[in-house]
Amino acid sequence: MLPINKCVKIAIKNCKEFDKKSISKILIDLRYKTALACNRAITYLYTFALENMEYKKQTGLSIDEKEHFGKSYSAWVENRMNEIMETCNSANVAQTRQFVVNRFKDDKKKGLFKGEISLSNFKKNIPIIIHNDSYKILKSDKGFHIECGLFNLKYQKEHDIKRVTFEIDKMGNNEKSTLNKIIKGIYKQGSAQIIQDKKGKWYFIISFGFEVEKKELNMNRILGIDLGITKVATMQIWDNDKELWDRLSWKECMIDGDELIHYRQKIEARKKQMQIASKAVGNGRTGHGITTRMKPLEKMNDKVSKFRETFNHKVSKYIVDMAVKYNCGVIQMEDLSGFTEQQSESLLRNWSYYDLQNKVKYKAEEKGIIVNLINPYMTSKRCSQCGCINENNRDCKNNQEKFKCVVCRYEENADINAAKNIGLPNIEEIIKESLKVKKIN
Repeated sequence: MLPINKCVKIAIKNCKEFDKKSISKILIDLRYKTALACNRAITYLYTFALENMEYKKQTGLSIDEKEHFGKSYSAWVENRMNEIMETCNSANVAQTRQFVVNRFKDDKKKGLFKGEISLSNFKKNIPIIIHNDSYKILKSDKGFHIECGLFNLKYQKEHDIKRVTFEIDKMGNNEKSTLNKIIKGIYKQGSAQIIQDKKGKWYFIISFGFEVEKKELNMNRILGIDLGITKVATMQIWDNDKELWDRLSWKECMIDGDELIHYRQKIEARKKQMQIASKAVGNGRTGHGITTRMKPLEKMNDKVSKFRETFNHKVSKYIVDMAVKYNCGVIQMEDLSGFTEQQSESLLRNWSYYDLQNKVKYKAEEKGIIVNLINPYMTSKRCSQCGCINENNRDCKNNQEKFKCVVCRYEENADINAAKNIGLPNIEEIIKESLKVKKIN
């Protein structure tokens, strides 16, 4: 079985025990105390690590924590955090301490004591960390809500309150399904975080885990994926044992982008109309200037984000299902981090390929599939049959869809040819060597 850990982000609508302003003030105060405690804790951990290194250098032994502190140093640090987070649920403080310990371990691995990075610090917008036993997801006829323990026993007695109840805002089917599975015990509930976005809206981020049966897939079969605009994804399969590509039908190996393009064009046209109309709005929408006038536009942007989210879930699922169907243990895709700032701005904002790539990665991980990200440089200009790399192999101005090799005269759809190249093992090295030889000649 393969253990999988994930998170689901849920918007908080109301709080049963406090009005909107009061609960927001409480959460901001808890968050501020969390930031102070975390900064104090990581400083303690750093100082003690330096002292321990020096002591070990002199004596060859580590400091006996129980002898010096009467307990483990980590427990001593947690006590200091409790002094700052004096109203906070003790289990949440323990979870926050573990969060800091993990961050400090990461800092050490990344070269903290070699001078390669600075010690982490925590800003005032740090998440409020909730222990998995300190909250419960419940469902009623009115929808989902979360009972959460935020305060310690002293605060509870003084203010006659045990837990606060958050009403959950509207969710998509994926989020509802996840919460139902956590409630039923199909997914194991993990710790949570409460965060606030730039607009002041609060969210509950719930971690959960489950196990999937790991199917033994063939690691010598690679699904190469070329990302595009008119065709969102084009797939081809390379079998390294047979040293040839699978025969795939046109309909099966291509995911059309017409739905995404049509939706985006419709939204862009609507947004332009709304921007023009906002200049001449009625008295009901002139209250706070541009903020009030542009509210409908913000709602439109939310609709676009939800559409992209749903669309990318659908496409990523199809890609991973395709890999499983054809027994591919590896997926190879373009590494989008290599694009220039201008390219990534237009591609990632308008088409959300980076989001699609991430969804493919975590869905593939659930199936035990390895995802390799490769540099797509020259994969669209290389002939997948003879290996010739030539600018004239593809005429992007006159016929972008056509690929025709100037050497072997091989003709193919340009996206399919690129997907074949992307699916080859060590394609980056193959292209580098080919370009070296071409330069020498």
